[in-house]
Amino acid sequence: MHQGPSRQFASDCNSRLGTPLRPLHGMRAGVMIKEILVHLDGSADDESRIIHADHLAGMHQAHIRGLYLNLLPEPPVGISHYAISRSLMSQRLDETRTQCRSVEHALERRFAKLSASHDLRRFDCIAANVGDVVMAQAQTADLMVVRTPYRIDKPNRASTVVEAALFGSGRGVFVIPEEDPLRLRPMDTILVAWKNSREAANAVAQAMPFLRQAKEVVIATVATDGPEEVPGDRDLASYLERHDVAAEIRRLGKWDTVAAGLFNEAELLNAGLIVAGAYSHSRLREWALGGVTRDILTKTPIPALLAH
Repeated sequence: MHQGPSRQFASDCNSRLGTPLRPLHGMRAGVMIKEILVHLDGSADDESRIIHADHLAGMHQAHIRGLYLNLLPEPPVGISHYAISRSLMSQRLDETRTQCRSVEHALERRFAKLSASHDLRRFDCIAANVGDVVMAQAQTADLMVVRTPYRIDKPNRASTVVEAALFGSGRGVFVIPEEDPLRLRPMDTILVAWKNSREAANAVAQAMPFLRQAKEVVIATVATDGPEEVPGDRDLASYLERHDVAAEIRRLGKWDTVAAGLFNEAELLNAGLIVAGAYSHSRLREWALGGVTRDILTKTPIPALLAH
Protein backbone atom coordinates (compact mmCIF):
# COMPACT_ATOMS: atom_id res chain seq x y z
CA MET A 1 0.00 0.00 0.00
CA HIS A 2 1.28 3.49 -0.85
CA GLN A 3 2.35 5.25 2.32
CA GLY A 4 2.01 8.94 1.38
CA PRO A 5 0.34 11.40 3.73
CA SER A 6 -3.06 11.29 2.05
CA ARG A 7 -5.14 9.73 -0.75
CA GLN A 8 -4.28 6.25 0.41
CA PHE A 9 -6.01 3.84 -1.93
CA ALA A 10 -6.55 0.08 -1.86
CA SER A 11 -8.47 -1.32 -4.78
CA ASP A 12 -8.07 -4.89 -3.62
CA CYS A 13 -8.22 -5.01 0.17
CA ASN A 14 -7.44 -8.69 0.59
CA SER A 15 -4.23 -8.55 -1.43
CA ARG A 16 -2.87 -5.55 0.48
CA LEU A 17 -3.49 -6.48 4.09
CA GLY A 18 -0.73 -9.02 4.60
CA THR A 19 -0.61 -11.29 7.63
CA PRO A 20 -2.61 -9.94 10.60
CA LEU A 21 -0.67 -9.18 13.74
CA ARG A 22 -1.28 -11.35 16.76
CA PRO A 23 -3.54 -9.54 19.27
CA LEU A 24 -1.89 -8.55 22.52
CA HIS A 25 -3.64 -9.35 25.80
CA GLY A 26 -3.06 -8.95 29.52
CA MET A 27 -1.50 -6.31 31.65
CA ARG A 28 0.92 -4.24 29.57
CA ALA A 29 1.78 -1.25 31.71
CA GLY A 30 4.18 0.14 29.10
CA VAL A 31 1.34 1.10 26.74
CA MET A 32 1.70 4.62 25.32
CA ILE A 33 -0.74 6.40 23.05
CA LYS A 34 1.25 7.74 20.12
CA GLU A 35 -0.91 6.67 17.16
CA ILE A 36 -4.65 7.32 17.15
CA LEU A 37 -6.83 5.83 14.43
CA VAL A 38 -10.12 7.58 13.69
CA HIS A 39 -12.93 6.06 11.67
CA LEU A 40 -14.27 8.26 8.86
CA ASP A 41 -17.07 7.60 6.40
CA GLY A 42 -18.09 10.98 4.99
CA SER A 43 -21.15 11.25 7.24
CA ALA A 44 -22.06 13.94 9.76
CA ASP A 45 -20.59 11.66 12.46
CA ASP A 46 -17.07 12.40 11.21
CA GLU A 47 -16.90 15.77 12.95
CA SER A 48 -17.41 14.35 16.45
CA ARG A 49 -14.87 11.61 15.80
CA ILE A 50 -12.31 14.11 14.49
CA ILE A 51 -12.84 16.51 17.42
CA HIS A 52 -12.28 13.74 19.97
CA ALA A 53 -9.28 12.33 18.10
CA ASP A 54 -7.64 15.75 18.04
CA HIS A 55 -8.36 16.26 21.74
CA LEU A 56 -6.89 12.85 22.63
CA ALA A 57 -3.86 13.48 20.44
CA GLY A 58 -3.24 16.71 22.32
CA MET A 59 -3.44 14.90 25.66
CA HIS A 60 -0.87 12.30 24.63
CA GLN A 61 1.20 14.10 21.97
CA ALA A 62 0.01 11.52 19.47
CA HIS A 63 -0.30 11.29 15.70
CA ILE A 64 -3.75 10.97 14.10
CA ARG A 65 -4.34 8.51 11.28
CA GLY A 66 -7.62 9.02 9.48
CA LEU A 67 -9.21 5.84 8.14
CA TYR A 68 -11.67 6.76 5.40
CA LEU A 69 -13.64 3.71 4.30
CA ASN A 70 -15.30 4.17 0.93
CA LEU A 71 -17.81 1.40 0.26
CA LEU A 72 -17.93 0.22 -3.34
CA PRO A 73 -21.10 -1.09 -4.99
CA GLU A 74 -21.49 -4.84 -4.64
CA PRO A 75 -20.48 -6.70 -7.82
CA PRO A 76 -23.16 -8.60 -9.80
CA VAL A 77 -23.82 -12.21 -8.85
CA GLY A 78 -23.26 -14.60 -11.75
CA ILE A 79 -22.52 -14.06 -15.44
CA SER A 80 -26.15 -13.52 -16.44
CA HIS A 81 -26.58 -10.77 -13.88
CA TYR A 82 -23.31 -9.20 -15.00
CA ALA A 83 -24.35 -9.16 -18.63
CA ILE A 84 -27.60 -7.43 -17.80
CA SER A 85 -26.27 -4.93 -15.28
CA ARG A 86 -22.67 -4.16 -16.31
CA SER A 87 -23.67 -0.78 -17.75
CA LEU A 88 -25.52 0.09 -14.57
CA MET A 89 -22.59 -1.19 -12.49
CA SER A 90 -20.16 1.01 -14.41
CA GLN A 91 -22.38 4.01 -13.85
CA ARG A 92 -22.63 3.28 -10.12
CA LEU A 93 -18.84 2.95 -9.85
CA ASP A 94 -18.34 6.30 -11.59
CA GLU A 95 -20.82 7.95 -9.23
CA THR A 96 -19.13 6.37 -6.22
CA ARG A 97 -15.68 7.55 -7.31
CA THR A 98 -16.94 11.09 -7.86
CA GLN A 99 -18.59 11.21 -4.45
CA CYS A 100 -15.53 9.60 -2.85
CA ARG A 101 -13.17 12.24 -4.25
CA SER A 102 -15.44 14.99 -2.97
CA VAL A 103 -15.53 13.47 0.53
CA GLU A 104 -11.77 12.89 0.53
CA HIS A 105 -11.06 16.50 -0.42
CA ALA A 106 -13.38 17.72 2.34
CA LEU A 107 -11.62 15.48 4.87
CA GLU A 108 -8.22 16.75 3.72
CA ARG A 109 -9.36 20.31 4.30
CA ARG A 110 -10.69 19.39 7.75
CA PHE A 111 -7.50 17.54 8.69
CA ALA A 112 -5.42 20.55 7.68
CA LYS A 113 -6.99 22.38 10.63
CA LEU A 114 -5.94 19.78 13.21
CA SER A 115 -3.41 20.76 15.84
CA ALA A 116 -1.84 17.27 15.86
CA SER A 117 0.30 15.66 13.18
CA HIS A 118 -1.84 13.55 10.89
CA ASP A 119 -2.30 11.57 7.72
CA LEU A 120 -5.39 10.42 5.86
CA ARG A 121 -5.77 6.97 4.34
CA ARG A 122 -8.54 5.92 1.99
CA PHE A 123 -9.62 2.35 1.34
CA ASP A 124 -12.10 1.48 -1.40
CA CYS A 125 -13.73 -1.78 -0.33
CA ILE A 126 -16.84 -3.84 -0.68
CA ALA A 127 -18.69 -4.35 2.59
CA ALA A 128 -17.36 -7.90 3.04
CA ASN A 129 -13.77 -6.64 3.29
CA VAL A 130 -14.32 -3.77 5.74
CA GLY A 131 -13.60 -5.87 8.82
CA ASP A 132 -10.23 -7.06 7.53
CA VAL A 133 -9.16 -3.52 6.64
CA VAL A 134 -10.14 -2.18 10.06
CA MET A 135 -8.39 -4.99 11.95
CA ALA A 136 -5.15 -4.52 10.01
CA GLN A 137 -5.18 -0.76 10.53
CA ALA A 138 -6.16 -0.92 14.21
CA GLN A 139 -3.43 -3.44 15.01
CA THR A 140 -0.81 -0.80 14.21
CA ALA A 141 -2.45 1.97 16.21
CA ASP A 142 -2.68 2.48 19.97
CA LEU A 143 -6.31 3.57 20.09
CA MET A 144 -9.25 3.83 17.70
CA VAL A 145 -11.94 6.51 17.97
CA VAL A 146 -15.51 5.51 17.02
CA ARG A 147 -19.14 6.43 17.70
CA THR A 148 -21.58 4.13 19.51
CA PRO A 149 -22.46 1.48 16.89
CA TYR A 150 -25.84 0.48 18.29
CA ARG A 151 -28.74 2.86 18.79
CA ILE A 152 -32.18 2.54 20.32
CA ASP A 153 -34.90 2.62 17.65
CA LYS A 154 -32.36 3.61 14.98
CA PRO A 155 -30.26 1.64 12.48
CA ASN A 156 -26.82 0.45 13.55
CA ARG A 157 -23.93 2.83 12.89
CA ALA A 158 -20.85 1.14 11.39
CA SER A 159 -21.14 -1.82 13.74
CA THR A 160 -18.82 -3.91 11.53
CA VAL A 161 -16.09 -1.29 11.96
CA VAL A 162 -16.40 -1.12 15.73
CA GLU A 163 -16.61 -4.89 16.23
CA ALA A 164 -13.59 -5.52 13.99
CA ALA A 165 -11.47 -3.00 15.89
CA LEU A 166 -12.68 -4.16 19.28
CA PHE A 167 -12.48 -7.92 18.84
CA GLY A 168 -9.87 -8.24 16.11
CA SER A 169 -7.08 -5.85 17.03
CA GLY A 170 -6.30 -6.31 20.72
CA ARG A 171 -6.20 -2.51 21.03
CA GLY A 172 -8.33 -0.05 22.94
CA VAL A 173 -11.41 1.49 21.33
CA PHE A 174 -12.57 4.94 22.45
CA VAL A 175 -16.36 5.12 22.14
CA ILE A 176 -18.07 8.52 21.86
CA PRO A 177 -21.54 8.59 23.48
CA GLU A 178 -24.73 9.12 21.51
CA GLU A 179 -25.82 12.13 23.55
CA ASP A 180 -23.88 15.38 23.13
CA PRO A 181 -21.15 13.78 20.97
CA LEU A 182 -19.26 17.03 20.37
CA ARG A 183 -18.69 17.65 24.08
CA LEU A 184 -15.11 17.20 25.29
CA ARG A 185 -15.30 16.04 28.88
CA PRO A 186 -12.39 16.37 31.32
CA MET A 187 -11.04 12.93 32.23
CA ASP A 188 -9.91 13.84 35.72
CA THR A 189 -12.14 11.11 37.16
CA ILE A 190 -12.16 7.63 35.61
CA LEU A 191 -14.43 4.71 36.48
CA VAL A 192 -12.89 1.27 35.93
CA ALA A 193 -15.44 -1.53 35.58
CA TRP A 194 -13.63 -4.50 37.05
CA LYS A 195 -14.19 -8.19 36.53
CA ASN A 196 -11.48 -10.78 37.14
CA SER A 197 -10.96 -11.53 33.44
CA ARG A 198 -8.47 -11.18 30.59
CA GLU A 199 -10.71 -8.62 28.89
CA ALA A 200 -10.88 -6.33 31.93
CA ALA A 201 -7.12 -6.68 32.47
CA ASN A 202 -6.42 -5.67 28.88
CA ALA A 203 -8.80 -2.70 29.17
CA VAL A 204 -6.89 -1.46 32.21
CA ALA A 205 -3.59 -1.88 30.37
CA GLN A 206 -4.85 -0.02 27.30
CA ALA A 207 -6.20 2.76 29.54
CA MET A 208 -3.02 3.19 31.59
CA PRO A 209 -2.00 6.49 29.92
CA PHE A 210 -5.42 7.92 30.89
CA LEU A 211 -5.27 6.47 34.41
CA ARG A 212 -1.87 8.03 35.06
CA GLN A 213 -3.19 11.47 34.11
CA ALA A 214 -6.40 11.21 36.16
CA LYS A 215 -6.87 12.85 39.54
CA GLU A 216 -9.33 10.20 40.75
CA VAL A 217 -9.67 6.54 39.73
CA VAL A 218 -12.47 4.37 41.05
CA ILE A 219 -12.51 0.59 40.63
CA ALA A 220 -16.18 -0.40 40.52
CA THR A 221 -17.52 -3.92 40.81
CA VAL A 222 -21.17 -4.72 40.33
CA ALA A 223 -22.86 -7.85 41.61
CA THR A 224 -26.48 -8.20 40.55
CA ASP A 225 -27.11 -10.07 43.80
CA GLY A 226 -25.64 -7.34 46.01
CA PRO A 227 -22.36 -5.64 46.99
CA GLU A 228 -20.03 -8.65 47.15
CA GLU A 229 -16.27 -8.79 46.88
CA VAL A 230 -15.07 -9.51 43.35
CA PRO A 231 -11.84 -11.50 43.00
CA GLY A 232 -8.87 -9.39 42.04
CA ASP A 233 -10.14 -5.91 42.86
CA ARG A 234 -7.69 -5.43 45.74
CA ASP A 235 -4.88 -6.81 43.62
CA LEU A 236 -5.81 -4.37 40.85
CA ALA A 237 -5.68 -1.46 43.28
CA SER A 238 -2.21 -2.58 44.44
CA TYR A 239 -1.08 -3.02 40.85
CA LEU A 240 -2.20 0.47 39.93
CA GLU A 241 -0.54 1.93 43.03
CA ARG A 242 2.78 0.49 41.88
CA HIS A 243 2.28 2.45 38.66
CA ASP A 244 1.59 5.68 40.54
CA VAL A 245 -2.17 5.46 40.15
CA ALA A 246 -4.14 5.78 43.40
CA ALA A 247 -7.46 3.97 43.11
CA GLU A 248 -10.47 3.55 45.35
CA ILE A 249 -12.54 0.35 45.34
CA ARG A 250 -16.32 0.66 45.31
CA ARG A 251 -18.57 -2.38 45.45
CA LEU A 252 -21.86 -1.18 44.13
CA GLY A 253 -25.25 -2.23 45.45
CA LYS A 254 -27.76 -4.48 43.76
CA TRP A 255 -28.68 -3.50 40.21
CA ASP A 256 -30.83 -5.15 37.58
CA THR A 257 -27.94 -4.87 35.13
CA VAL A 258 -24.24 -4.23 35.51
CA ALA A 259 -24.39 -1.35 33.02
CA ALA A 260 -27.11 0.41 35.01
CA GLY A 261 -24.94 0.32 38.12
CA LEU A 262 -21.89 1.59 36.22
CA PHE A 263 -23.78 4.43 34.54
CA ASN A 264 -25.26 5.55 37.85
CA GLU A 265 -21.86 5.53 39.55
CA ALA A 266 -20.31 7.45 36.65
CA GLU A 267 -22.96 10.13 37.07
CA LEU A 268 -22.44 10.35 40.84
CA LEU A 269 -18.68 10.71 40.33
CA ASN A 270 -19.05 13.12 37.42
CA ALA A 271 -16.62 10.78 35.67
CA GLY A 272 -15.22 11.62 32.26
CA LEU A 273 -14.38 8.09 31.15
CA ILE A 274 -15.50 4.50 31.72
CA VAL A 275 -12.91 1.74 31.26
CA ALA A 276 -14.27 -1.75 30.69
CA GLY A 277 -13.50 -5.09 29.12
CA ALA A 278 -15.50 -6.08 26.04
CA TYR A 279 -17.01 -9.55 26.04
CA SER A 280 -18.29 -11.63 23.15
CA HIS A 281 -18.09 -14.89 21.33
CA SER A 282 -18.07 -15.34 17.59
CA ARG A 283 -19.62 -17.77 15.17
CA LEU A 284 -18.79 -17.49 11.49
CA ARG A 285 -17.23 -14.09 12.26
CA GLU A 286 -20.47 -12.66 13.61
CA TRP A 287 -20.15 -11.31 17.12
CA ALA A 288 -22.58 -12.09 19.90
CA LEU A 289 -21.90 -9.42 22.50
CA GLY A 290 -22.22 -9.76 26.24
CA GLY A 291 -24.97 -7.74 27.92
CA VAL A 292 -22.85 -5.03 29.55
CA THR A 293 -20.72 -4.64 26.41
CA ARG A 294 -23.78 -4.11 24.22
CA ASP A 295 -25.26 -1.68 26.78
CA ILE A 296 -22.09 0.42 26.79
CA LEU A 297 -21.90 0.37 22.98
CA THR A 298 -25.54 1.47 22.84
CA LYS A 299 -26.15 3.97 25.61
CA THR A 300 -23.01 4.90 27.49
CA PRO A 301 -23.62 8.40 28.91
CA ILE A 302 -19.92 9.35 28.76
CA PRO A 303 -16.96 8.24 26.64
CA ALA A 304 -15.84 4.67 27.22
CA LEU A 305 -12.55 2.93 26.55
CA LEU A 306 -13.18 -0.72 25.79
CA ALA A 307 -10.76 -3.56 25.02
CA HIS A 308 -11.11 -7.26 24.40
